[in-house]
Amino acid sequence: MYDFILKGGTIVDGTGHKAYAADLAIGDGKIVAIGPDLNSRPAKVLDVTGLAVAPGFIDIHSHSDTSFLIDERCESKLYQGVTSEVAGQCGASMFPCLEERLAQLIAADASEERAYISTSYAEFRTRIAQAERRMSTNLLSLVGHGTLRAGVLGYDNRPATAAELVTMVSLLERDLLAGAWGLSLGLGYTPGVSADVAELIALGKVVAKYNGHIPAHMRDQGDNTPQSLDEMYAINRQSGARVHIAHFKAGGKDNFGRAPEFVRHVTRAQQSGVAVTVDVYPYTAASSGITNSFPKWSIQGGLEQTLLRLQTKERATIYAFLSQAFSTREDGESLYIVSTNDRFPQADGKDIWQLSQELALSMAETILTVTERTQARAVCISHSMNQADVDFFLAQADYAVGSDGRALPFDPAANKGKPHPRNFGTFPRFLRQAREQGFATLETAIRRISELPAAIVGLTDRGVIKQGLVADLTVFCPQIISDRATYRDPFQRPVGIEHVFVAGRPALLHGQQTELRLGAFLLRR
Repeated sequence: MYDFILKGGTIVDGTGHKAYAADLAIGDGKIVAIGPDLNSRPAKVLDVTGLAVAPGFIDIHSHSDTSFLIDERCESKLYQGVTSEVAGQCGASMFPCLEERLAQLIAADASEERAYISTSYAEFRTRIAQAERRMSTNLLSLVGHGTLRAGVLGYDNRPATAAELVTMVSLLERDLLAGAWGLSLGLGYTPGVSADVAELIALGKVVAKYNGHIPAHMRDQGDNTPQSLDEMYAINRQSGARVHIAHFKAGGKDNFGRAPEFVRHVTRAQQSGVAVTVDVYPYTAASSGITNSFPKWSIQGGLEQTLLRLQTKERATIYAFLSQAFSTREDGESLYIVSTNDRFPQADGKDIWQLSQELALSMAETILTVTERTQARAVCISHSMNQADVDFFLAQADYAVGSDGRALPFDPAANKGKPHPRNFGTFPRFLRQAREQGFATLETAIRRISELPAAIVGLTDRGVIKQGLVADLTVFCPQIISDRATYRDPFQRPVGIEHVFVAGRPALLHGQQTELRLGAFLLRR
């Protein structure tokens, strides 16, 4: 018996193979039939003539770990056609930690959801279930290496002792057995920046044991990208764990034009046997905390240590670094303050150049002032890439596409400032650019946001349209699908997404979200 029949559409099955005309039937949460002229009562029939029927899009790099706790609709992702998100990225997750470190982790987190920080993945999911919280997209959770490290030895800027590493290995193994999908690294952030490669290899061996993967925000995404890539290759070679380069970029104006070099670096490693994969996003701006513009040594030990350094003679060294990095008006205009979380409202929605003029300070001093006034909690957008490099990365057929964003509501009043448009438009934008620029066929583009991310993560029951697999589906018009979110007005729905099914039930129908909240934690088995 069929529950739904999608009739008259074009199947783009996620494999990269040529699209074909067929009906698709859904029953009991699965794809139960694909073929011409399907008919069965009492199935609900949706006429999808002229539309593409694709696997639900998989966001391989998401920060939606707790978005559903704020708004269960997960609007900005669902309206893009996203049905599953790989969260716990850049070394940050809501678990794990030793019981005696729990209070420290909660105190270090400024989010409204910090009360849900847990000692284990199982405890986190249990607390969500007990609170009867719902979500609209599926979550595949990673163990954040930074959280794991802080949860054992705090934010100390030092190598882990042998005993501490044993404890980290134990907590990681426990959470992988509980269904986590791997270990994410945030080596450009504290406390991940303090870890040496020996620590990462030891943890990688545990990940390899359970066939997980290691996505990484590398130590450097600019001048020293080749060295950072080499570190990732070493982790794979010496641990056996599959490694993944997250939001690959050529960051900083001194590196504009280096995308071909960086791509060749990865290709040579792959050809030599390194198990390394890549994801990118279709924007020239990144988004992070304001201390991401600081020298890496200055953020070691945590935000509190960074703030303390600003009270010592080290302030002058940090100031000199920032003075060099922000020497022109163009440099200042490239760093935009999204939100100071009500700590310094005058700075909200302004770039560093504009704010420096208002404060009558140098741009370096303006950054230090914002950092101190906000306790290093300001969220920024950094225009740090050029379009030619982004286009070159996007043209690589074996690179997956991820948002590096989180699920947010479309209501501006429900947000803090104007977040990066990638939260609202990544996947329609990628498909529009593929159509307009011709760097990928529709079939190849869909593979890069369905089967490819599923394969990288190890997800086997969805990501492809095939009889017997879970019916996570996105139905859209390939001729018009497009993003509308901009930096000035990110709160705009994309166009062209007609229907989204999660586990065989309609999450979005005729372009409007239903009342069903169908997401779940997907566990690695």
